[in-house]
Amino acid sequence: MIPDPATAAALVTGLSGLVAAGWSTHTAARLRRQLATARHDATHDRLTGLLNRPGLVDAWPRLAPAAPLVAVLDLDGFKPVNDLRGHAAGDLVLTVIAHRLRTAVTGAAARLGGDEFALVLVTAADLHAVRALAARIAAPMRLASGEHVSVTASIGLAPSTGDLADALARADAAMYRAKTTGTGVAVHDPARDDRTAPAADPRPAVRTRNLPAMPVEAVA
Repeated sequence: MIPDPATAAALVTGLSGLVAAGWSTHTAARLRRQLATARHDATHDRLTGLLNRPGLVDAWPRLAPAAPLVAVLDLDGFKPVNDLRGHAAGDLVLTVIAHRLRTAVTGAAARLGGDEFALVLVTAADLHAVRALAARIAAPMRLASGEHVSVTASIGLAPSTGDLADALARADAAMYRAKTTGTGVAVHDPARDDRTAPAADPRPAVRTRNLPAMPVEAVA
């Protein structure tokens, strides 16, 4: 049975509306996914998956009330990994270190850039606990050949005052003292932590054992 023109027009209009609604729903869902991806990329480091600096800033209001300590961590011996093994090996080391931080820290871990990281610790941590974290970071990473390479870390700690930029600056100054003195971990001391005088880079060479020119595979 052929519908009359008015009924046919109504059917066409109805079908068009359904198609448009379906298309709009599909488009909206796709746009929401794209927005979520864009937001994640804007607040996370693409290599390691940790927060980046803007992401840490965004997370700070939520973390600050429960965060007694902020830490800045810089890897010692990372540059020679790149020089001896190439950037792919360096990227692999960073991802392993990021995994160790993510699984060891209660709070938040962020990659500030290069081989520098920041930690917001929302549970009480003493020097013993932080040194244990440094030891975990320094654990050897296994190469595809079965041989190992490791890097160490210099860590500076500062009490949180509620201001992220200030806490990071003080933790960075303590980290610099830990690096220059070779102590590994230091707590910010206003009487000693002054970054105004330049100094040579004190980073030690990477500790390696039998590094052949071949691809590497690290494990946490």
